[in-house]
Amino acid sequence: MMLRRTRTPSSPVEHGDWRIPLDKPEDAEHLPPQDMGVWRKLKLRVAYWQAAPAASHTASVQDDEPPVVPVAGWTRALRLLLAWGVLLPLSILMVYALLLHLYHHAGATVGHKSFWLSVPVWYSLLGAGAFISLVISRVALPVMVYVYVVGHELTHAIAAKLCLGKVQTLSIDLNGGYVETDTDNLFIALSPYFVPLWMCIWLLFFWCINLLFPFPEWAAWFYAGFGFWWSFHLYWTIWVIPREQPDMLENGLLFSLLIVLVMNIGILLVVLYAFGVLSPIGYGHDLVVAARNTWQFLCDVYAQLVQAARSC
Repeated sequence: MMLRRTRTPSSPVEHGDWRIPLDKPEDAEHLPPQDMGVWRKLKLRVAYWQAAPAASHTASVQDDEPPVVPVAGWTRALRLLLAWGVLLPLSILMVYALLLHLYHHAGATVGHKSFWLSVPVWYSLLGAGAFISLVISRVALPVMVYVYVVGHELTHAIAAKLCLGKVQTLSIDLNGGYVETDTDNLFIALSPYFVPLWMCIWLLFFWCINLLFPFPEWAAWFYAGFGFWWSFHLYWTIWVIPREQPDMLENGLLFSLLIVLVMNIGILLVVLYAFGVLSPIGYGHDLVVAARNTWQFLCDVYAQLVQAARSC
């Protein structure tokens, strides 16, 4: 499986050239073998980390694949600085604060019920459990892969439209698909990794149905679908990222990964707030506590290292 990008100024930008193996990688000649040799992996990494604009990366074994040019020079340096100095600490603090918030409110009530037995939490966990059962049993696994590819390509296309770009080609078939646009930016490239398209469609659909034709069981379907499709999004995003995605590589691997992580956490926080599970004021307080605890921990570690160095 690969993602191909075209960087020639006169040609359209191609996002998400997917190829889905049905049985084994060698069934499709354009797919690299899953177990690449150490030397090939090393060459891919060297090509990515080179700062020269001519450096290229490709996940395909074919020589005619368009190159992926990684960010270089000051752009790469700035993104690395932002990744290490801002995005990494921010992502750690956001996760830490979310865990603190859920822990502090585990004994609270949501809608006159205990936290874990509340409708949003209970049915969301049931939906997530249903997805995990499908993955473990491998029932309809090719169908789920195809559904993810469709969502991936549509998200590229929608992001391009939101950026006032033109979608010149949108191709999705049983073997894969791709999107060609005349616009390219960080949002278009990374949006499929943090926008849970199918979850958004599910929630919007049942919200509209309940608004127009209310029925008693809507909440169960609404929250169970959220748990299922959010788990679907996380699982396939984690599954596809290690498979040599040029969308990640050409924008800086660490920078892209942390952007995706922060955005996914942010979207989850918004959804939890909409469900009444998360309080913005309470989460803000827990975020301050997380930052204070983390700073105190780092100071303690530094003091112990200084003491150990002096005793040597």
